[in-house]
Amino acid sequence: MRHTTAKFDIMLFIVAVFWGTGFIATKYLQQSGMTSAMILVFRMLFAALLILITSFKHIRSLTKLQLRHGIIAGLFMGAGFLLQTIGMQYTLVSSNAFLTTLNVVFVPFISWFLLKKKPPHKTFLSVAIGFLGISILTNAFNTQITFSLGDILSLLCSVSFACQIAYIGFAAKDSEASSFSFVQITVTGLLALAYFLLFERTPVGDIRNFSLCIWITVYLGVICTAIPYWLECTAQKYIPPARSALILSLESMFASIFSVILGYEALSWSLVVGGAVIMVSIFILEINFRQDRFFPQ
Repeated sequence: MRHTTAKFDIMLFIVAVFWGTGFIATKYLQQSGMTSAMILVFRMLFAALLILITSFKHIRSLTKLQLRHGIIAGLFMGAGFLLQTIGMQYTLVSSNAFLTTLNVVFVPFISWFLLKKKPPHKTFLSVAIGFLGISILTNAFNTQITFSLGDILSLLCSVSFACQIAYIGFAAKDSEASSFSFVQITVTGLLALAYFLLFERTPVGDIRNFSLCIWITVYLGVICTAIPYWLECTAQKYIPPARSALILSLESMFASIFSVILGYEALSWSLVVGGAVIMVSIFILEINFRQDRFFPQ
């Protein structure tokens, strides 16, 4: 692993681990009666408050360019979350999970368009191998994709998240990480709030163990949102978007690992093999093929 970027790769691995724990927390909240949009509103609220308190000096110094970058990234992020939530209502969970992870395939091409720079050839090989690993991990070979409304929304969700990752790679060098994260998280929270008020409006009284649920949303806001997005914005100043997307795709692997540890599901061959294949794809990106005739630069 190249020493110049090793610590930023580790940052993204930490992000994937933190996001992986969020699946279990979110599942508990949904079982307690909180809707997906309500969870997202509280999650983004607590994340934005933490960043505002700890980084007010940077946020106060936001430039118009940084504000614009944060708003655009936030719109992609908010659209991704909402499309994933709505799509899940009209398709199988397995289909939703697989189609969402297709962002790994889209990121190199969107990044190519934004940065006006073709990714190295090994990037496309690595993405193909990573996509295979994701397919194994999410049991995609046993999933029937019919391109129903839910499947289409899940695919659009994947495109939205791919645009967000690629755009962060495009905008990160012009932005300070904490203020950038604050803007995109706030925009996402506002979109979720608008959706909640228009389509859900679940009474608080319908939520079981409400006080515990609030603490869990605090966990989601701090550990699964504020810290990870600051780490992601920092790391993507130095890590290409395609590589970032592959490392972040380990989120689903870590979610499965935590589910196994906590007894929610059994250890499966797809988790072991799929996770191993994704790790191989990331390792390929770390190898210097510069003098290899198969991957000319």
